[in-house]
Amino acid sequence: MIKENSNRIVSIVLAIAVIVLFVLHFSGNKKEVSGNQPGKSGVLSGNLGDIKVGYVFVDSVLANYEYYKIATDQLLSKKSTLERELTGKGDAFQKEVSDFQYKVEKKLITSWDAESRQKQLAEKQQVLVNLQNEMQGKLAQEEQAVTLQLHDSVMTAVNKVNSKLGYNLILSNTFGGGLLYADDYMNITKQVLDCMNESYRKSIGK
Repeated sequence: MIKENSNRIVSIVLAIAVIVLFVLHFSGNKKEVSGNQPGKSGVLSGNLGDIKVGYVFVDSVLANYEYYKIATDQLLSKKSTLERELTGKGDAFQKEVSDFQYKVEKKLITSWDAESRQKQLAEKQQVLVNLQNEMQGKLAQEEQAVTLQLHDSVMTAVNKVNSKLGYNLILSNTFGGGLLYADDYMNITKQVLDCMNESYRKSIGK
């Protein structure tokens, strides 16, 4: 029988790691930076001038983004529907194969009929394989579309929030990511999340 990995979409969607890294123009000259120290409001001071740095916990953003939950549920629902359809067709095909094998073993059909029936079953099997590949392709396309939409939502929110905060550098971090330590006042996760949820609610008329 044809089988699929039932956790495929969940793994892909939950594995989404949106890396937000952009640098705005730096003020000052191009000399080497020396002795940078963090100041208030995430500001580093050096020969390049003041550089305001912030960071976003992307895992937290996705876990609390309202559209992310809805998109995940929609993908899982569609996957479940396609799986049931494919399973039903697979079970029906397996029953035909079992009936054919029984008739051959009991010599209830002629060798000519058996050869013809075997060819028909082979064609049906190929149809099922093609259907499975088509379903997987459609799901992969929808997963990619959701991933890109999430990335765009994060980037849009970061830029909108930064238009008010004026950061020169905004870093992204995920669980086990490269950001080992940063002061809390540099964390703009909540502002980005609030901006994303607010934009989503407006888009659905809430």
